[in-house]
Amino acid sequence: MTVHGRYTGVLADSPVFDTPYNALPGVDRDSFVRTNIPVWAATADLDAAASGAAIGVRIWLVRGDVVTNLAFNSGATAAANPTHWWHALYDPDGLLLAQTADQAAAGWAAATTKRLPLSKPVKATRAGWYIAATMTAAATVQSLAGAAPLAATAGVHTGSKPAGVTFGAGLTAAAPAVTGAQAAAAKVPLVVVS
Repeated sequence: MTVHGRYTGVLADSPVFDTPYNALPGVDRDSFVRTNIPVWAATADLDAAASGAAIGVRIWLVRGDVVTNLAFNSGATAAANPTHWWHALYDPDGLLLAQTADQAAAGWAAATTKRLPLSKPVKATRAGWYIAATMTAAATVQSLAGAAPLAATAGVHTGSKPAGVTFGAGLTAAAPAVTGAQAAAAKVPLVVVS
């Protein structure tokens, strides 16, 4: 039974979080997948974060969403001589929920998507702007595909937070338990959570 007419699928909370923002060609509309920006807006080759520093992006999750994988895409520059790299998911307050396995010295070529499973599924307990992050410690850190705002987006409206942030220094195999101080970044890598 439905009170919304003939459509029996899950209704989106808002069009801003649905088509085209979450439209990935070929992906079933009823599958759980979210992107922080539309894939068609990921046209910039973003400069890499410093080696050992994490770059995070805000992504809207609703209560009940279950995240098992994070995917970031490298830009035109490949990682050279990596020693550690991983993805991680943080709650809206910056507390670590889960990270992927440390990929250690595994390569990350240019223009390559790295979709990695989290150490455990994470169920969003509340709606909010969660933080998906990636970190690489390497002689040369790979660039990332994404969007490059003209300036860091903090403060565009009272109470707003930056879409892209960096945090940490000298990070290695483990994501920090909390992001700590977040520096606004004028770059927003594309992330796909599923």
